[in-house]
Amino acid sequence: MQRKAITKSGARSGLKRARAGHPAAGGTLRQKLETNERLLRETGHLFGLEKLRRKETDPGTYEAVWQILLNICNTAHVVGCRVSSSPIAAEGGDALWSLHLPTGEAVCTSRGIVSHPGLLSLLLRSYIESGYEDNPGIRPGDIFENNDPHFGGIHSADFQTTVPIFAGGKLIAWAASVTHVMDAGFVLPGSIGFMNPDCFSDGVPVVAERVGENDRFYPWYEKRMRSRTRVPDWTMGDARGRLAGCLTIRERVLALVEKYGLDFFEDVSREYIEDSRRYAVSRVRTQATPGRIRKSNFKDLAMAGKRVLLPQQNVDCLFNLPLELTIDRSAKVAISLRGASGWVPFGENITPNALVSGMLNAYSHMVGFDMFNWGAVAAWRLEDPPLGSWANPYSANYFAASGVAWAPAVVWMSSLYEAFGRLYWSRGFVEEVAAGGATTMTAEFSGVNQYGLYTAGLTLEQACNGGPARAIADGETSAWCIYTPNADFGNAEVSELYYPVVYLGRNLEPDSGGYGKFRGGLGHTAVWLVKNTSGIEYQCGCAGIRSKVCGNHGMFGAYPTWPDRAAYASGTNLKELAEAHRPLLHERGDPERPTIGKDIKAEVIEPNCIAPFVTPGQLHEWDVIVHPVSGSQALGDPLERDLELIRKDLDDGLERERIASEVHGVVAHFDEKTKHWSLDAAATQKKREAMRAQRKARGVPFREWWQREREKILVKENMAEAVLAMWRSSMQLSPAYADELRAFWKLPDNFGF
Repeated sequence: MQRKAITKSGARSGLKRARAGHPAAGGTLRQKLETNERLLRETGHLFGLEKLRRKETDPGTYEAVWQILLNICNTAHVVGCRVSSSPIAAEGGDALWSLHLPTGEAVCTSRGIVSHPGLLSLLLRSYIESGYEDNPGIRPGDIFENNDPHFGGIHSADFQTTVPIFAGGKLIAWAASVTHVMDAGFVLPGSIGFMNPDCFSDGVPVVAERVGENDRFYPWYEKRMRSRTRVPDWTMGDARGRLAGCLTIRERVLALVEKYGLDFFEDVSREYIEDSRRYAVSRVRTQATPGRIRKSNFKDLAMAGKRVLLPQQNVDCLFNLPLELTIDRSAKVAISLRGASGWVPFGENITPNALVSGMLNAYSHMVGFDMFNWGAVAAWRLEDPPLGSWANPYSANYFAASGVAWAPAVVWMSSLYEAFGRLYWSRGFVEEVAAGGATTMTAEFSGVNQYGLYTAGLTLEQACNGGPARAIADGETSAWCIYTPNADFGNAEVSELYYPVVYLGRNLEPDSGGYGKFRGGLGHTAVWLVKNTSGIEYQCGCAGIRSKVCGNHGMFGAYPTWPDRAAYASGTNLKELAEAHRPLLHERGDPERPTIGKDIKAEVIEPNCIAPFVTPGQLHEWDVIVHPVSGSQALGDPLERDLELIRKDLDDGLERERIASEVHGVVAHFDEKTKHWSLDAAATQKKREAMRAQRKARGVPFREWWQREREKILVKENMAEAVLAMWRSSMQLSPAYADELRAFWKLPDNFGF
């Protein structure tokens, strides 16, 4: 009935095929895809659109329809999240719905986790390239789905659902969606599979397949979810939510087509994408500079001596995350990861396709944020990452795990902020400059909840990091996340309905935004009391953290934040404290003297855990967890910070006096009567001058520093095995990178690690 209804609706509206000669007219989807590529090569414009005819002739309707399409996608987000029963989607909004051309290119997208439109575009393209148009066929009412990184996914917790949109018997678009499910069937419960040793532990596979028709899932699809996930009701709730949102897009797009005509819809859909490409190119041409810019970045995964699954995982890993941008005279940007280190025996490997989508997300933050869609991708080119690296693992290990593939990618993407920030600064666009993003530590619970049911799921605390400092202002506090600009950690009270925990605190973390002329936005800390359960595990997960190396290092002379560390205690005296109406544990306190280690008593207290980890055993009634979420990166010299900003942060409890004195060089006094701070400007100036003099006194000429460091490299002084393994694989996988490294340090031609 559904197929007849769609066809009848198309016929009733009098829709006609696109005009002859139009790139979308006639031929198979594969032929249209080839035509699109040829036209881009020959003209430099997507779909050969040297002129935006619809925009030029009727700019008002062009803009109005764009807003309508955005509203359609956002309505799908609302519908889909409400249908879903998962707190990740319903409360945290970790989901996305988008509209795509028949050949896959994203036209527009909803709010939510906007790291996915590029991946959905490439997934649809893979259907075409794999001959799906012939086998199994693409028909009205079909439902396709994927979560396998081998075939266009990022990690199997992100399920991708796509639904074709037909009018008059013709495929005119796709509706697509992604939601992050509560449990993906990983070897360990939950959806942040940092500990997965291989793809066989990466959860239930849905491998680029048709999972339903006539707008209904096949019964065996639901059986698979119930057989291979731990919380199938939530998993199926997400599936129905994705489908409901896609059907919402389909029906509203058909109504829009009926109003404006198929020719207009097809024309503007392509023009929006070319318009986006032009905007991204114009930004680079206007605000950047041709040439080459590089940024080094590193991430650790400290797992030696911890609970792991396989013996080969009892190691610390270090990732080399190099970013190189080359901008040519036409403002085309080439992006390279030459020097990326090797794949790791954990779920932190990613594919090039997923990196394209991640880069589209980061690129939209710093460059192409007008009409966010596939267009910006045509403004740059990602060089294939080194074969066998964490960014392209399958040639060396087809079974590499991708349980939380975002982990190294988000840290790598953060470098784009500084790279473009330096370019913008050099051209005088200081208001466009932003330091790098925050790291991302996650929290998951698994066990019996307060209703006696098994639960496994992710809190959304990490969705509200601090925002990066800008060259003109501090970053936003607990209001940003690198994988989505729509930060939302959900209501504490709702999280308490799903998980057997009670929030004892959710408060801003002083000094967590680094130290600079402008600080990064502060992170926050959640303090959970385990309640009404026979036992749960706490997974302090890695979705892009640093534990043994500097976290969020800063830009233009800023100082870094401390690494990501969590805390927990079991067998506590919190019940006795509560019954006696005495203060409980509500915050992290000073990282050097955590509150958990001095304000409560417990059989086991871990005040400063090296993340990530899974608790050795279950936590029980009255046990407590302290989970900090990182602030972002600072910008500029801390000794140049404005005194009024420091005074206000001291008054608001966002900075500690020790930091103000030792890092920012201020002389501050607290008035016990007024409970406010005052700063002595003259004494501060004198102190800062003395601190600058101390810097110069301990400084050494670059040549002298270089010589000392070269000697250390030659003998591999104080290099842990994780460091040696990283450099060894980086140089082996990228010979040209190795040659540059040797040339800079004047090392022997045969030098290696």
